[in-house]
Amino acid sequence: MIRISAGSAVCLGLKANKMDAYPTTAYFLSGNSCRMGCSFCPQSMGNNGALNRLGRVNWPEFSWEQVKEGLSRAEKNGIRRICLQSVRHEEGIDPALELIEKFKDISNLPLSLSAWIKDQQEAAALFKAGADRISVAIDAINPEGYQRFKGGSQEERLGLLFDCARNLPGKMSTHLICGLGESENEALGLVDRLLKAGVTVALFAFVPLKGTLLEGGTSPPVDSYRRVQAGLYLLRKKLAEFNCFKFNEQGRLISFGLPETDLQRFLATGAAFQTSGCPGCNRPYYNERPGGIIYNYHRALSASEREAALTTLIKSLQKSSNLS
Repeated sequence: MIRISAGSAVCLGLKANKMDAYPTTAYFLSGNSCRMGCSFCPQSMGNNGALNRLGRVNWPEFSWEQVKEGLSRAEKNGIRRICLQSVRHEEGIDPALELIEKFKDISNLPLSLSAWIKDQQEAAALFKAGADRISVAIDAINPEGYQRFKGGSQEERLGLLFDCARNLPGKMSTHLICGLGESENEALGLVDRLLKAGVTVALFAFVPLKGTLLEGGTSPPVDSYRRVQAGLYLLRKKLAEFNCFKFNEQGRLISFGLPETDLQRFLATGAAFQTSGCPGCNRPYYNERPGGIIYNYHRALSASEREAALTTLIKSLQKSSNLS
């Protein structure tokens, strides 16, 4: 048995639910209960969250025969990638290796893996098995938040990620979560380092989930998230440089170092506010409730959505500038 996100199960023809948004990646979850102690995750050791949840998403179980049948029609239903999320197993990477090989036997779709690896040799073994990309999830952006909410050394995990990116160029990704006590200066400084190392960055907004140690927390203000999203996009597209960004004493972004006309032009399509990460990944409602604030748009924005997101960003920068 393996868990599949509810939306992916619909796309694979394994569930019959009506949805207003469909994933473009088939998301799978390997394992129940992780050996990690991440305070924000329902799968984490020490939390009391439902084991059938990751993020805001429900992950029902299906047999491997059902998965094989579903993947046979995946591309016809708009699926462009497989994403395997693996908890930290007692058996190390062996369960992930086995699953990757099984997936590659029945599908030609590129496969991304998010898993805990201990060294570059494990990353190489996973790529040899058939992974297209591997994510070493950093999650908490500053070292203090990492120690508090994940445990262990952020410096060590970043060191491994940078070493892998150097020796396996274009193949490494990471996850960053905004809203765990970091400043925007810290967030975009780390984004800049990661992008310059060739690491693909998937940006998330913190979501308080029932049953986790952080269930009483709050998601980040949307204007702050828009500033970080825009910064990620401008840096990734090489439309701006981090050393030109300006921050106030609290680390809040007050300028991208660009004329407002250029900023409006660069961000006019709304692409900066869409889901970031691996190619073909849109993660519908992973951070959001339908009808609520959308942090990561899972599709192209409408004209009114583009205007609202850009207006929120520009006004917040103008306000920050006046306060500085």
